[in-house]
Amino acid sequence: MSAFAGSGAGAFALRVVSSITLAVLAGCINGAGIKPEASYIDPAGVDAGSAMRTAVSDANWPTSDWWLAWRDPQLDMLMQQADKGSPTLAIVRSRVTAAIWEARAAHADELPDIEGDGHFARTRFPRYATPSPPGGTTVWNNAAAVTLSWDLDFWGKNRAIEQGALNHVQASVADAQFAKVELETAVARTYTRFALQEALLAVYRSINEEQARNLDIAVKRRAAGISGEIDASQAKAQYEAGRTDIARTLNEIALARLQIAYLVGEGPGFGDRLKAPSLPGNVATALPSALPAELVGHRADVVAQRWRAAEAAKKIDAAHADFYPNIDLVASASLASLAPFGGFFNFINSDAVGHSIGIAGSLPIFDAGRRRANFGVANAEYDDAVLKYNDTVLSAMQSVAQDVTSLQSLDVQQQSAESAWQSSRRAYDLAVSGYRGGITEYLDVLVAQKIMLEQERDLTLIHAQRVDAWVLLMKDLGGGAQINAMPVGAKEGESDARGN
Repeated sequence: MSAFAGSGAGAFALRVVSSITLAVLAGCINGAGIKPEASYIDPAGVDAGSAMRTAVSDANWPTSDWWLAWRDPQLDMLMQQADKGSPTLAIVRSRVTAAIWEARAAHADELPDIEGDGHFARTRFPRYATPSPPGGTTVWNNAAAVTLSWDLDFWGKNRAIEQGALNHVQASVADAQFAKVELETAVARTYTRFALQEALLAVYRSINEEQARNLDIAVKRRAAGISGEIDASQAKAQYEAGRTDIARTLNEIALARLQIAYLVGEGPGFGDRLKAPSLPGNVATALPSALPAELVGHRADVVAQRWRAAEAAKKIDAAHADFYPNIDLVASASLASLAPFGGFFNFINSDAVGHSIGIAGSLPIFDAGRRRANFGVANAEYDDAVLKYNDTVLSAMQSVAQDVTSLQSLDVQQQSAESAWQSSRRAYDLAVSGYRGGITEYLDVLVAQKIMLEQERDLTLIHAQRVDAWVLLMKDLGGGAQINAMPVGAKEGESDARGN
């Protein structure tokens, strides 16, 4: 009878404990009502615009050495030097290393933690404060212990943190690739400016030589009494203005040399050794046929933001797991001795052995809303990452469309500028011939020369602008960056985030 009563009391106690446990779990802190709100944009559904629809679509995506189309060995050398010596690129790459170490640290949290400690001391225990023994005696107080703790991670918090850290590594790698493309673009654009100024210098020097000849003729005509002082003064002013253009252009060339030296990680003297470059010939404006659907996989900045969104999704998983009980496996083994007899090694004895093994757990019951707030922050940060991804995609599409629009317009401008320059050159030759023959006034030469100079300068500027727009197009099409474009497990992580 008593056995029956005992078993009944035990079953009743178990039911009471189970009911209390379920009630506590039901009333515990949770993240109900907090979910992400943002959603990804579909790049294939973005209207590419008329500029990209009308552009030729038979080109390949840029390769990682797209600047080889320039056919300039000096530019090739500069690109290689920039990749090796740029301090800016080295800074970005160091962030990748830091992210890798952070991921390794996160992985360590999934494994057992084993620590050892010990203390060894000759200790006098006071008789009035310590029972005897050891009170009133001086003994060896030695102890050594090994402890183990292991977060069993039933709810996947540590796994989510590690996966988020790995996603951060991938984002950092994509950032480094984007920085490399940005650096290559900066070198190419500065090199274009360098070549432009060299081309303008050749134009200004050619015109200035012509101005010097006209000045010589004007001075001789004045001495012969054929023309007055005004023609000679105008010729002198035009000649000096030409020298000013040459000096200004030389300054721009010097600045371009200095900028290139900095970009490739060299001192100012490096730029002095560069040879004068020439602008490349016509550049292609064709686009890959898979735009815009595949653009997101070729742009390192887009891919980096995609990885950040995947990282943010894992942070939601980690914050959600924080609502559940934390259970650790704990164990220890020790040796200790505090006996009034024996020597230093008395603690190395079977009677000095102690050990324990068990589990330790904690359950969040009330934290004044801290976990819900953290969960809300994680969801908001995920929304922020997704919206930044969407913005980066749209910005990438806008940049490509802008480059194509510029190139199409510059094609038309170049044709008109070439025709205008040829006409202005013929008009100038006729004016000079007439002035030297005494048929026309020098004012006609000045007007014709000004128009010809403006047309030749405009033609050179348009050529450089076309090259610059082509460089930007190569960058905005991804610059041939080598990147891992698809976050592993990203879809699952984001689905879990929405299901929490």
